[in-house]
Amino acid sequence: MMIDTHCHINDIKYDLDVKEVISRAIESGVEKMICVGTDLKTSEKAIELADKYSEIYATVGYHPHESKEAQKGYLYEFEEMSKNPKVVAIGESGLDYHYNISPENIQKKIFSEQIELAQDIKLPIIMHNRNSSDDLLSIIESANLEYGVVHCFSENWEVADTLISKNIKLSFTGMVTFVKEPIYEVLEKIDLKDFFLETDSPYLAPTPHRGKRNEPSLIKFIAEYIADVKQISSEEIIKQTTKNALDFFKKMDTN
Repeated sequence: MMIDTHCHINDIKYDLDVKEVISRAIESGVEKMICVGTDLKTSEKAIELADKYSEIYATVGYHPHESKEAQKGYLYEFEEMSKNPKVVAIGESGLDYHYNISPENIQKKIFSEQIELAQDIKLPIIMHNRNSSDDLLSIIESANLEYGVVHCFSENWEVADTLISKNIKLSFTGMVTFVKEPIYEVLEKIDLKDFFLETDSPYLAPTPHRGKRNEPSLIKFIAEYIADVKQISSEEIIKQTTKNALDFFKKMDTN
């Protein structure tokens, strides 16, 4: 069994064929998919998909790009949404200083608030990090966060090792199949117990599908690539990352 721990099949790019996308995933061996919210609307849509399909789970959160749109009371709405048995995490939250679509001070405020919510309701938080590692680590340390994952990890081993030492998990996308530095060293050194697999669909389709719309069925290419780097079988990668995900996203294992 494979688990896609981070996909956006609530995106409008799937409006016409989401049922077929889910079917292809199941046929390829993906038995569970976590559909990630990036604002209130997409969080609601993720829950709708999770309620409709037994293989789908949901998260609720404000992405750093959308954080400037967060209105007073949004935390209460997320808290209410998270009572759904198939909502397994808070996020996607975090920081993105590459685009700065939302001002940095607002990103940090909304990120910190979502960490606090996640800790209060005892759910993990899914974190986005782009060109913002120093502030991300500072916020994680200030909050004493120990129950989170940095998705689509793309930083160097020093950052990876620091996060892992704080009990933060990492997650790898199809990016690892076409961007060698600095990810290759991270893949070589990371322990099998410390990471998950994800597609981040519809983005970052792995080689040999790069440039096309990504979808959960393609996660096997990520497993195969990491297995090749670590010189072990893809079955071993799949078995351990599936166990990691079930241990981490505890509500998913019971629903």
